[in-house]
Amino acid sequence: MPTSSVFPPGLVVARRELLRERGISNDRIRTALRTGRWQEPVRGVVVGHSGALTQRERWLVGLAFGGEDSCLSHHSALLLWGARAQELAAGRRVAGALGNYRAQPEGGLVEISRPHGQHMSSHGLVVVHQSRRPLEAVVLSGLRTTSAARAAIDVALTCRRRRDIDHVISDVLQRGLATVDDLVRERRLAGRLAGRGLRAALADARRGMRSVGESDLRRVVLAAGLPEPEWNAPIETAAGTYFVDALWRHKRVAAEADGLAYHLSARDWGADLRRQNAIHGAGVVLLRFPVRRLRDEERACGDELRPLVA
Repeated sequence: MPTSSVFPPGLVVARRELLRERGISNDRIRTALRTGRWQEPVRGVVVGHSGALTQRERWLVGLAFGGEDSCLSHHSALLLWGARAQELAAGRRVAGALGNYRAQPEGGLVEISRPHGQHMSSHGLVVVHQSRRPLEAVVLSGLRTTSAARAAIDVALTCRRRRDIDHVISDVLQRGLATVDDLVRERRLAGRLAGRGLRAALADARRGMRSVGESDLRRVVLAAGLPEPEWNAPIETAAGTYFVDALWRHKRVAAEADGLAYHLSARDWGADLRRQNAIHGAGVVLLRFPVRRLRDEERACGDELRPLVA
């Protein structure tokens, strides 16, 4: 059988057995790896060049390592869908999975999911999650992945803080990557794995809340014993329709939670002032609370709202 040391055309990442099927012998593979022309970031998966891997190449390595039944999941899937997420760093245990991980100079680890059954250990840059739930993988940009809703719920299941759960849920909703019904369906499939924090975050989403700040504002309202407002409510003004985080319509009072990314530019600030003036012109008093203050001064924020809405 003829042998070659040229990586198969059209491929950047391939399993060793595929290379052998393409006529590249084990000796040729070992030589290319030893001389540094190729690299093997995880056992059995070869990359046809030296040096750093791109994010897509790392994803391809993860999928090749996991096999045809695997798909990108968790943080990796969220990133592929365009959500706000960070890749995981190497450690003794990553996202609940033990493994022989290696820190990557060019980025974080790749998370994949496989059907529960034949066990596969995490290794190198790949975190392997075993799933008892149907994966229902889809193809996005040529890569197998879970849906954005499934990825968001999977990540939320690994979060320890309610605030982190709120972040991932609100992000996929704001970007239009999933609906509340999509998320609720995935939560139900997770069964008892879904804790109280995730259930509460989805309940808030059903009320119309689409940001972490709105959830913080609701906790202030409940702690102060104030009546429940409309959430993400529209206000008709002379300049058009604007939405506010919370609205006590019969009291003509609204409240908003301003996040850390607030007022990024002079243009944003000017548009916000016009919006605020329009809401005031419609006869609605608008109170604004920085998210950090809602968390650090819960009682004081409630006291400021009480005279106007109680």
